[in-house]
Amino acid sequence: MERPYFNLAELAELFMMKESSLLNAISSERFACPTYKLGRQRVADRQVVEAYFEAKRADGMSKITT
Repeated sequence: MERPYFNLAELAELFMMKESSLLNAISSERFACPTYKLGRQRVADRQVVEAYFEAKRADGMSKITT
């Protein structure tokens, strides 16, 4: 079963960012998805991240099909 969240390393890979850049974006509140503390980890909800990418995909598709 998949975890219900992405950790920082996974988020950095998904968004094609360095972890340090990701942390900077999170701390300056510029990161596209909300993140949360889970114990000592910072994580993002898997469904929220997937919805973000789905919205971006839908936006891109609407621009090429009109």
